[in-house]
Amino acid sequence: MKRNDFFKTCGAGICGVLGLLAPLAARADDTAVPAAAVPEDHEMLKQQLEGARERFAKLLSVMAENLDNASRGKILQGLGSQCAQDYGPFFNKYRGDLEGFLAKIKTAWVEQADYNEKTGILRVVGKPAPCACPLVKAGRTPAEFCDCSRGWTQAAFSTVLGKPVTVEIEESVLRGGSRCSFCIGIKA
Repeated sequence: MKRNDFFKTCGAGICGVLGLLAPLAARADDTAVPAAAVPEDHEMLKQQLEGARERFAKLLSVMAENLDNASRGKILQGLGSQCAQDYGPFFNKYRGDLEGFLAKIKTAWVEQADYNEKTGILRVVGKPAPCACPLVKAGRTPAEFCDCSRGWTQAAFSTVLGKPVTVEIEESVLRGGSRCSFCIGIKA
């Protein structure tokens, strides 16, 4: 099953960490539907989405011109945290059950998750895939937008674990990687 097909059938896409953003990422696959079979409203929606992606890339450029790195990072992490709140019921279902949560997200987005209890470090390695965020425009969206994913991941794991975590991005698609992977520090 293709990644986008999985997200379309996963119902609300609540099957993985960044994959939880999947309903937004389940974009129309132009190669799957002949152009003659695409309804006019579908084409209009595609154009609107492309316009929104371009405008969002421009917004990030304006932010870069007018805000310092720390302020931009804080705003983008806050955006990710706010986005994660939409999935609160899903995260709460796994509150206190890290193993169950990791097993669930391994069915969609995560290829590997290793937790070292001694160091308090959880390493989550995503499956090779394009960026799941629907706001991303390939080649236009700056890599700093990954701070949004950092905020999302922090909110998700803080909720599941019931305590604060720190998140560092190890690899991301926008930074030239083939996947998105995170190092999550679980505070005692």
